[in-house]
Amino acid sequence: MEERPVELTRALQALAALVVVGGITVLFVVLFRDSLARAWAEGNPATRHLLRTQGLAAVRAGTVKPPHFVAPAVTLYVVMLGLLWVLSQFLRNGFEWGRIGITLLLLGSAVASVGAILTDPPALFVVCTIIAIVTGVTSLVFMWLPPVTRYIHPSASQQPAHPAVPAARG
Repeated sequence: MEERPVELTRALQALAALVVVGGITVLFVVLFRDSLARAWAEGNPATRHLLRTQGLAAVRAGTVKPPHFVAPAVTLYVVMLGLLWVLSQFLRNGFEWGRIGITLLLLGSAVASVGAILTDPPALFVVCTIIAIVTGVTSLVFMWLPPVTRYIHPSASQQPAHPAVPAARG
C-alpha cells in the first residue's frame, strides 16, 4: 500500500477538530444548561407563560418538565467519539467502509444539527453547531478527494484508462 496522502491526513485532522468542537459544546451544555432550559420553555407553549411569570424554578417544578440536556449530550458525545475513532482507524489503514461509515455518521449528524438549530437554541449553541457542520464538511471533502480514493483502491489507479480494443479479425 502506498504512503498516506496529505488529503487523508487533513481529513483526519478535521475529524480531530470536530471532536474538540464537540467536547467544547458538551462543556457548554453543562455550563449553560439553564439557558437551554429557558430556550426550551420559551419554545414550548405549555411552559412559556409559567416561565415568564414565575421563572425557571416554577417550570422545573411544573407538570411539563424541561428535558435533561447534560446526560444525553455526554452520552452522544462518548458514542460519537468512539465511532469516529474506530472508523478513522479503518480509514487510516485504507478500508473503504471506514470512509463510508464516517460519511454516514457525519451526514446524519449534520441533519440532526440543522434540526437542533431550528429549535432556536441560545446563540452560543448555534455558533458551535455551525462550526461543527463546517468542520465535518471539510473532513468529508478531503476524505473523498481522488488521492484518498487511490490510496484506498490502489489497484483501480493502476488500470489503464482506456483498455485496448482487440483488432477485428476478418
